Amino acid sequence: MLLWKTWLMLAADIRDRARRQLTELLPVYLQPSGDVDWDFPGGGSLRVLTLSTLSPRGVGRLEGGPGTLVIAPWISPRTRELLDRGGYSYIDLTGNVRLSVERPPIYVRLQGADRDPAPSARPPARWNGPRARRLVRMLVDTMPPYRLTDLADASGLSKGYVSTLLQAMTEAALIERDRRGSILDVDWPALLAVGAEGYQLLRNNAAAGYVAPGGPRALYERLSVPGAPRAIVTGSFAASAIAPVAAPAQLVLYASDPAAVRRFGRLLPAERGADVVILQAEDESAQLVGTRTLDCAEHVALSQLVLDCLGGNGRLPEEAAAVLTWMRTNPSTWRLTSLPALQ
Repeated sequence: MLLWKTWLMLAADIRDRARRQLTELLPVYLQPSGDVDWDFPGGGSLRVLTLSTLSPRGVGRLEGGPGTLVIAPWISPRTRELLDRGGYSYIDLTGNVRLSVERPPIYVRLQGADRDPAPSARPPARWNGPRARRLVRMLVDTMPPYRLTDLADASGLSKGYVSTLLQAMTEAALIERDRRGSILDVDWPALLAVGAEGYQLLRNNAAAGYVAPGGPRALYERLSVPGAPRAIVTGSFAASAIAPVAAPAQLVLYASDPAAVRRFGRLLPAERGADVVILQAEDESAQLVGTRTLDCAEHVALSQLVLDCLGGNGRLPEEAAAVLTWMRTNPSTWRLTSLPALQ
């Protein structure tokens, strides 16, 4: 009973602080009334759910949707994304707000903290490493179902490491598992976005910039001639072959032998204004698996292309969004039906 009374006091405090935030955002004539549920002038109302915490996985257990306001001390970006999909309104005490009322028509959206101001003592699973991205790519590239053991065997990662990441992905509602732990479904667009956090194309991979005497397009077209060194295309040239946004201006290549590519292209070193970038992959056995042939040149797999573009500069993130749109429309053309082995 004491714990319940304590929670009621805490919930009332959280709700009052959220109401004060809303009071500062709305004019007087739009202020809500009521305590547990909020009524707005004009007949609109929101059912209020006050929570001490809400994980992405917990969103699926909520009862509501449009017409429901979720209040919590902090709501993570992934949780907000899932609340958005369900049509929920929400307010957290760091300033993340989405308020949608039909009568009178009210829509407020504000950005607050993306990091928990009061994190738990247990450190979160790390996504920003080559091993994590290796697992992300397997989950994205292959249609489920599959088991933890299958993923560990195919990726060459330890079962303990795979188990830790899968548990974190489950809590983040990025994957769905059955009672035995088999993966049944993967939210692969969201998983790619999470996998790209902390990844920088030109820093995680050893990179060197050059100028091609004949221009990057001419070099790209020569990559298919007999005797050309192996160079795998990523970045704008690869993205434009799938979902063009603008004419590509810089050719980005993965190469196991950068010197051979440099000699082949007669490339000139350039600290600025480079129109060719040669990369050495930080995890070659994973990043360069599943390559494709387009325009007679070898391209990275689509999942790797999205990671590279999301981790790139300039308009590369915009090109990643265009490739993702194409991938959503054509999943059967690129997702595998069985796990590849990274040997």
